[in-house]
Amino acid sequence: MQIGRRVIWTDEYQITEENVIQVIQNAIADFTANAQDCERLLQIEGGDLLPTRTKTVRPEVDVRSCDPIAHEITVFKEGYHWSSPITFVQRGSKDSGNANENDAITLLNECYAAENIGKKQNQLGHFVEICGIGYTLIDIKKEWEEGDSYFQYETLDPRYAFVVRSTKYLDHRIVLGVTFSETTSKNRHYTAFSATTRYEIEESKILNGETKQEESSWYFGHRSGEKNPLGRIPIIEWERAADRTGVWEREIPEMERLNLIISDIGNDIDQETQTIWHSNDVEFPKDEKGDDIKPKSNDWVQTYTSRDGRTPFIKPLSTGYDYAGLLNNYLSTRALILQRTYTPQRNDDSGGSTGVAMSDATGWSAADQVAASQQLLMESSKMEEVKVVIAAIKKSKDVESDSPILKLRYMDVKPNISRQKYFEMTVKTNALANLLSHGIYGLHALKSVNYFDDVAQVWEDSKDLIEQYQQKTFGEKEEVQKSSDLPEYQITNSPNIDGMSKENPNEETVTTLEKKEVRNEEG
Repeated sequence: MQIGRRVIWTDEYQITEENVIQVIQNAIADFTANAQDCERLLQIEGGDLLPTRTKTVRPEVDVRSCDPIAHEITVFKEGYHWSSPITFVQRGSKDSGNANENDAITLLNECYAAENIGKKQNQLGHFVEICGIGYTLIDIKKEWEEGDSYFQYETLDPRYAFVVRSTKYLDHRIVLGVTFSETTSKNRHYTAFSATTRYEIEESKILNGETKQEESSWYFGHRSGEKNPLGRIPIIEWERAADRTGVWEREIPEMERLNLIISDIGNDIDQETQTIWHSNDVEFPKDEKGDDIKPKSNDWVQTYTSRDGRTPFIKPLSTGYDYAGLLNNYLSTRALILQRTYTPQRNDDSGGSTGVAMSDATGWSAADQVAASQQLLMESSKMEEVKVVIAAIKKSKDVESDSPILKLRYMDVKPNISRQKYFEMTVKTNALANLLSHGIYGLHALKSVNYFDDVAQVWEDSKDLIEQYQQKTFGEKEEVQKSSDLPEYQITNSPNIDGMSKENPNEETVTTLEKKEVRNEEG
């Protein structure tokens, strides 16, 4: 199995009805390799990584165990990176020209929620973390009802979808997105999207669009495909890392060794349980056929010391494994796999999870650094997705003509990816309180603490109260600063204030002279 999924290329500038079938045929070899790798990785995550060695000694005792460490790593990464739906926040409000921009972003997030984004994003994260790649599809809502989203959002299986990039462009842009299904006759039905056209293809024939040549009973006319109303390729590719690998893909050899260690421990325990007995100078009674009658469970065996001094014995044969050493080898191998995949420790020896030192010791700091790097790729794919979403909304006939979402632009929004660690709740709430009390704009403060799933909705609901709080707080501070009179007890008790005049530091104040006269009289 190749490490990392292949990028599928074409030398075409653009896809037309003349070359679309040839481009797909050229892409099938690389796609098939990727699909087979994805299938194998999904099987390993499900527990299909048993040792394949042949046991030549006592082959009847052959324990083969699989440590579910791949599943453990996957569950953590899915929960840490993908458990909170990716929402959108306002990128800036100074030059947008849309007074209702925040309302539009809130409505955009509500459309995603109406498409059950939590479940579908979790499915996407499952494929991305295991296979290294994932795909989503955006389309115009065909059957819209009140309360529905204006667009359709679906997660695609990477074993049944791919994109083709062009080598002719510096940005290596996607020029074709493809998804397919298998018919009852085991033929593949492809749905392919270019930026301008949608093609339905089966058995190397385009099935939709206008007929370019006359059809007959023995000839299927060449068709052109149908117009793509979005004007964009609606299939978006997601990558987990630059090398397009699964989160534990590079650790498969170590995982195989881990499974072999735990299987050997199980084999030894099973062999000790089903032990082979060794006897010396022991005569067992014979049955009618002349065979030895061997003792069974709870039977007694009586032996005698012979006259020549030989001592008969019966004992089990054992290999004398160092179980402590084997267990330490198993635990250290397992811990190394978790460390290399940046999965924090979650055991009794790791202690608590608060504090910088403890975060470093348990692996949370390393997990945060890797997650921050992966977040850049996630944000890039999400922004490509929102381009298609905005196009689908503007093409929908169900959007009200005065809806603020029609004025929403790609440059007005920013993805908000939240990664929650519950022990940070107190830290984040204190940070938010400090930011607000020191005059930071409320929306920027909410975005910086990365606490809420839908920051735009929280700001919309809390804007008035936050602004009232800040107005009251800074209004009181301005009144204090304008007051030039200080309390009498501060003047009498502060030598710095008492010693020099505020208006002219070189002159002593009246209060200072009066105090000196009082001291002289007392003296």
